[in-house]
Amino acid sequence: MRALNPTALLAAWEEGAGQPPPRRAITLLAAARPERSAAEWARASIGERDRALLGLREELFGACLEGAAVCPACGQRLQLTFTTHDFLGSPIDVPITKESLRVEAAGYEVVYHLPTTADLLAAVETGEPEELMKRSVEVARRGGETVDPAHMPEEVASAVSAAMAQADPLAEVWMALACPACSHRWTCLFDILSFLWGEIEDWAQRMLREVHVLASAYGWSETDIVAMSPRRRQMYLDMVGA
Repeated sequence: MRALNPTALLAAWEEGAGQPPPRRAITLLAAARPERSAAEWARASIGERDRALLGLREELFGACLEGAAVCPACGQRLQLTFTTHDFLGSPIDVPITKESLRVEAAGYEVVYHLPTTADLLAAVETGEPEELMKRSVEVARRGGETVDPAHMPEEVASAVSAAMAQADPLAEVWMALACPACSHRWTCLFDILSFLWGEIEDWAQRMLREVHVLASAYGWSETDIVAMSPRRRQMYLDMVGA
């Protein structure tokens, strides 16, 4: 396990800037965890992928995360503070199976695998949300007859979705929130991919501004400036009045 160095992180950010979010996840993890190829990361379950992204976020920016939410009842803005350990610890840090799983509901037998980033990417590219379920279901039967997964009743599809969530709990993380102003309670979906990418975007833009200032002042290359420690780079920025 190792974090991206600043040069590699800038390269991953530049590559991922024009990609859809699922592809960005693969780009980041293939660069940060090269012991697994991009194709292997694409085949990881969404929860396994997001567990790795949480670990990467901790390495890059620390364990503490800060965000904001707006109460849907009264409009109060809430400041949120939580940590990666809130998600990575028990009870949701469970082994992820790569085997086919089975659900029986309403007379249907459904064999499926946990949705992967490749499945999610296909759903995004087709623009059809139901594509994720269709790709995840390997076979659906009713009374011994094979059934098109797209034609499964809502009750069966919901049972499969619930089983997926139980087997891969980090694939969809909901945060329980309470408004201090009006006491309204609701849940909010936390997406580590969009959260981390936003942080990387802010970091990259700040880094490039610093490169511009120091390159203009001293004529140094981007490679040399990015390779400096943050403390040394800031000292030079202070000296040029940035």
